[in-house]
Amino acid sequence: MGRRSRPWGRAEGGGSMEGPGDFYATVEAYDVVDGDTFRARIDGEKVRVRIMGINSPESGGYREEEDWGEEAKLYAKKKLEGRTVHLFTDPGDPMFDQYDRLLAHVVMENGMNYAVLAVAEGMAHTYILRHQELTIGDTLRKAEKLARAERRGMWSSAAHRE
Repeated sequence: MGRRSRPWGRAEGGGSMEGPGDFYATVEAYDVVDGDTFRARIDGEKVRVRIMGINSPESGGYREEEDWGEEAKLYAKKKLEGRTVHLFTDPGDPMFDQYDRLLAHVVMENGMNYAVLAVAEGMAHTYILRHQELTIGDTLRKAEKLARAERRGMWSSAAHRE
């Protein structure tokens, strides 16, 4: 049985936790890959999680490192690695991408949505596909507009302002 067919972590009775989508699982984040991807265990299974709504500069690995890639990765490590986070899927969107990563909104223990925080700090930019209308899309766009205006994080670099 492939990962795509596993409904692990589904909250009983639809769940009662408030979030940007359907509650999926509470996990401990480990092994941050870059500013928008980390690994977690769900019911004992190792899963790569791709944070919905954002794209961060590449930090190396399989792809060439981009300006601000290492900073974005370190930011994600500081905020996520070793911490408990809540994962939510977005209604109407696929659960997995073409690389078999779980697509999820990530809400930290303090109630903050990681994507919004990363965009507001200039560690990622809004990434919403044309067919998507994420539940937090407007919030992400506003956060990016402000981060750009205030030249936070990657927006302080001329390479990202072009």
